[in-house]
Amino acid sequence: MSWGTERDGSALRVQIQPPMAGEWEALMDDVEKQLDPLPKAIYLPARLPGGTQSDADMLKILWQSLTDLGVPILTPRQ
Repeated sequence: MSWGTERDGSALRVQIQPPMAGEWEALMDDVEKQLDPLPKAIYLPARLPGGTQSDADMLKILWQSLTDLGVPILTPRQ
């Protein structure tokens, strides 16, 4: 698995290692499960160096869906 989610107190951390071929649906399902209770912040990469165009597109969709929930999204320190 090239991704993971982890609750860290009131925050949710999402780790993604590209390429994510065939993994996006499982990641999005897991993120959705982690939203109850709604976290105070979500740590999510803004870019995926080495990822495909499909990875970039799916990351954008994930960012947008989480932004629509009104939860602040922070980029993790590298």
